[in-house]
Amino acid sequence: MLKSKALLVLSAVLFSSLTAGAQRALDLDQDTKDEIERLETSSDELFSPSVGQIFYEIAYELANSEDINAAQAKQAIIFLDATLSLDSRANYVRPVLIKLAYKYPDQDHSKLVYDSLVNYLDESADLEPIREAVRYLLERLNSREQREQFLQEMLQNLGGKNDALDSELATLLGLLMAEKADFEAAQLHLMYAIDKNKYNKLAFAKLAELAPEQIPPVMYLEHLRLALGENPTNLDTAMAFAQFAEQLQLYQTAADAYQYCAELFRYLYPSEDFPAQIYLPWMISSYNTQRNQHRCLQIADQVRQSGRFNLLSEAIAGKAAAKIGDTEQAVQILQTAEDKARQLVDYESQTTNYQQLAWFYCFALSDEDNAIEWANKAYSVEPNSATAAAILAYSLVMNSQFDWAKFFIDNYEHNQIAELALAQIQFAQGQKDAAIDTLKSAITKDPGSLEAERAKEILAQYGTEYIPPIDADITLAALRNSFGQTLVPAFVGPEKAISVQLNTRGSKFSYGSNFSASIVITNNSSEQLVISDDGLLNGDIRIDANITGDLNKQIPNLVSLKIRPALPVKPGRSIVIPVRLVTAELRTILLTSPQASVDIEFTLYLDPVTTEQGVSNKLTDIEPFQLVIKRQGVNLTAKYLRNRFSSLTRGRQGQKIKTAQLFTGLLAEQNAMANTEPLYKFMYADWMPAMLKSTLLHNLTDDDWVAKAHTIAGMLCLPLDYELTEALAENLNEAHWPVRMMALYLLAKKQGSNFNKVLNWTAKYDSSIFVRNMAIASGAAKPQEEVQEPTYQPSRDDSEN
Repeated sequence: MLKSKALLVLSAVLFSSLTAGAQRALDLDQDTKDEIERLETSSDELFSPSVGQIFYEIAYELANSEDINAAQAKQAIIFLDATLSLDSRANYVRPVLIKLAYKYPDQDHSKLVYDSLVNYLDESADLEPIREAVRYLLERLNSREQREQFLQEMLQNLGGKNDALDSELATLLGLLMAEKADFEAAQLHLMYAIDKNKYNKLAFAKLAELAPEQIPPVMYLEHLRLALGENPTNLDTAMAFAQFAEQLQLYQTAADAYQYCAELFRYLYPSEDFPAQIYLPWMISSYNTQRNQHRCLQIADQVRQSGRFNLLSEAIAGKAAAKIGDTEQAVQILQTAEDKARQLVDYESQTTNYQQLAWFYCFALSDEDNAIEWANKAYSVEPNSATAAAILAYSLVMNSQFDWAKFFIDNYEHNQIAELALAQIQFAQGQKDAAIDTLKSAITKDPGSLEAERAKEILAQYGTEYIPPIDADITLAALRNSFGQTLVPAFVGPEKAISVQLNTRGSKFSYGSNFSASIVITNNSSEQLVISDDGLLNGDIRIDANITGDLNKQIPNLVSLKIRPALPVKPGRSIVIPVRLVTAELRTILLTSPQASVDIEFTLYLDPVTTEQGVSNKLTDIEPFQLVIKRQGVNLTAKYLRNRFSSLTRGRQGQKIKTAQLFTGLLAEQNAMANTEPLYKFMYADWMPAMLKSTLLHNLTDDDWVAKAHTIAGMLCLPLDYELTEALAENLNEAHWPVRMMALYLLAKKQGSNFNKVLNWTAKYDSSIFVRNMAIASGAAKPQEEVQEPTYQPSRDDSEN
C-alpha cells in the first residue's frame, strides 16, 4: 500500500524539487546566474575512481544481460563514458564500451569508439574488442575510398603499437586494393601483413591467389609449420606439412612429420589402426633418409601386427633391409610378401591385385617373366587404365620388347612408370640426351618413389646425377632460423600441453567483498600457444556457478566471454585473464542475502561444447576446472547494527559506503522474506527497517557526494517508498553531476512513464552532458540543437492532473 501511495505522489515531489531549483535560477541577476552556470559546468571535471567503478559495474551488468535492449545499451555507454570522465585511467571500461557500440550501431559513437581504441591499444591488448572497433568505424563510412583512407590513417597513426592489428589493417587494405585491381599495391600490403603476423592465414591465402610467385617453397613450408604449431591436433594440417616436406625432398623432416601424424592419429582415434595414407609415405620418406631406413622395418612390423597386409609396405621394407646391408632379411621379406600376394590373388581376382603384383616384380623383386605375366593380366582386366598400360610397357622393356612397349606408351597418358620405360627405349635407340631429360622428368613426378630410385640408378650408369630443384640445406637453415633445431615438434596431448586455473585471492569472503578472480592458462609445451579460431584453443570461456548452503541455486553461463590475445603464449609462460565472478544473478543473490552463508562452486570451461551428456570442454582430455569459495553471512546483533549506524556521523567515506551497502542489503533481504517462509536463519526486529532506512536517508542528505552516488547505486535492488523517493528527488538538484545522473537513472527505472516530464526537462536544461544524455536514453524527447530558456516550468499542479 505504501508503494502505491509513493507512486501517486512521486511526480509532485519531483516537479516541486525541480521547480524550486529552476525558479531560484530565474530570480537571480544575470551575473550571478553566469557564475552559477560556470560552477555547474566545471563540476563535470570531477575525479572519483570509486564512483567510476560503480558506473562501470552498472554498465557491465547491462551489457551482459541476456535481454538487454537498445535503450539500455545507450544507458550503459553513457555510464562507461562517465567513468572515463571520472577516471581517465579506467581503461578497463573500453572493451565493454566498444562491444556495446558495435552491437548497437544505430547511434554514432565513432569518436568515443576511436578514442577507446587508441587508449586501449598496446602490444598485448586483446584482439576481440580491437576488431569490433575497426569494424564499427569502417561500417560508418560510405565508400571504398573513405575506408581506404581510414585504414591508411590508422596504420600511420597506430602502427607499431600492436603487430596483430597492423597485420589486420594491412590485410584489409590489400583486399581493397585487389578489389580495384591494383595488384601491385595489394601484394605490398599483404606481404607487410604476413611480416607483421605470420599466422595471418587470410593475407597468406590472398597473396597466394594474386601472386603465387611471391611465395617461395620455404615460405610455404614455414606457413604450414606455423599452422601445425597453432593447432597441433589438426591432422589435415599435419599431413599437409609432411606431404610438402616430402615434395621438397626434405625426407628427414617429412619422416618426422609423418611420425607426428601417426602419433596424432592414435591420439584422435585410439581404437583404430593408423591408415596407409600415413604409414606408406612415412616409410618412403624414412627410406630416403641417410640413416633411418631401419624405421621402415619397424613400421612394416606394426602393420603386420595389426593383421593387415600391404604389398607396397612390404616392398619398401625389403628394399630398406637391403639398403642397410641386411640381405638375408631383405630376401625373406620380399619372398614372404610374394607368397602372401599370390595367395590373395587366388581369392580376390581384382585388377588392383594384378597391378600391385606386376609392379612388385618390376621394382621390388625384379623378375622379368613374372612381371610381364602379371602385367598382361592386369591390362587384360582393365585395358583403359594408364597405370596398367605403363606397367605392361615397363615389363616389356625389361624383356627388351621395345616396339610393343612404345605402342603402349604412345597411346596412354604419360606417368612416372611410362616415362621410365620411354627413357630406356630412348637409350636403346641412341637418344642419350633425350633419355636423360625423360628420366629427370620421371624423377620429378615423385622423387622419393622406388621408380625414381631406379631412374637415378640409370642416370648414374650414364654418368649423370639428378639435382633437386630446391637446395635442402638452404631450406632447412631458413626453417631452423624460425623454429630452432627441432623442426618437427614431439606430439604432446592437449592435457599435457595446457593447464588452466581459476584463481581468487583467498577462499573465504565476507558480505560486500567483490572477490576478484583471474583465469590462468599456462603453456606447458615447447610450442607457442596461439588462441584463435583455427587454434588449439578458440578462446571461448564459460563459467557456471552452483550455490549451496543456506541458499541453493544453479546458475549456468554466469560468465561467457571470448578472448583473442594479440600475442602467442610462449612456452612455459601463462596468460592471465581478469574475470568478474560477482555478476548477474549471483551478484543479486549475494547482495540481497547478507545473512546467508553459502558455498559457491565455480566450473570453468574452455571452448565449451554442449551435448546430451551436458557441458564439456572441446578438448575433452582437459577437465573443467572447479573452484569452491565460501561467503560467510553477516552475524547480526543489535549492538553491531547500532554501532554501524552511529559511525555514520563520525565515519570516513569508506565506512559510510560500506554501511549503506550492508543496510541496503538487509532491507532487500527483509523485503524478500516478508511474505514467505524464511529460507535460512536470519535476525529481524521491528525497529530494524526504520533504522536501516534512516541510514540511507542520512547518506542521501550527506555533503559527501561520493557516498551519495554509492548509496543511490545500491538502492537499485530496493523498492522505493515515499521517503526514499523524496530524498532521491532532492538529489536531482545536487551540485555534482554523478549524483544527479545516478538519481535520474534510478527514478526513471523505478517510475516508468510517470517520470517523462522530468526526463524531458532534464534533457533540455541540466548543465551536464552526461545527465542530459542519460535523460534522453531513459526516454526523454531529444531536444533541439539550440536550447532555449524554458517557457514551461513543471509544477506540483501538473503532477496532479
